[in-house]
Amino acid sequence: MKKFLPSDSLFAAGLLVFTLGYLALDLTYKPALRTVPGLVASIMAIFLVLDLASRSDTAWGRALRQRLNAVPDRPDYPALRQIESVGWVAGFAAALVLIGILAAVPLFVFAFLRWRGKLGIPASMLGGAGATLFVWLLFALMLRLTLYPGLIFGGAS
Repeated sequence: MKKFLPSDSLFAAGLLVFTLGYLALDLTYKPALRTVPGLVASIMAIFLVLDLASRSDTAWGRALRQRLNAVPDRPDYPALRQIESVGWVAGFAAALVLIGILAAVPLFVFAFLRWRGKLGIPASMLGGAGATLFVWLLFALMLRLTLYPGLIFGGAS
């Protein structure tokens, strides 16, 4: 009997369930507030469905792997490295909530480039500053959105 999804698909399947739950919750927001989060979650759901389908041992799954995956075989990363990757994202999410966007973005980009990218301090600082400038220009200046200040700096009020 063919296995539809291998066991390494559990994380992607869990993310898909979480994403669909978020999309359902997103429908309860006011229309002006749900546009971007709903769009991002919808795109994520599409990519997760494609990812899960490409992992299946079906004709469609093999066709997706052949057409969409430029790498012939998936690299097998150790569990500790995968946990570390999730930790980086979770840490960034926590920083966004606690200290806000304009403080979390440069700290995250600097730290990631410095320790994971193994770049020097000046290059990491430049990357953090550039990412922060991009976020500020796009969201605050061009889209005229208020950037979340974080719980520590008054985001709870």
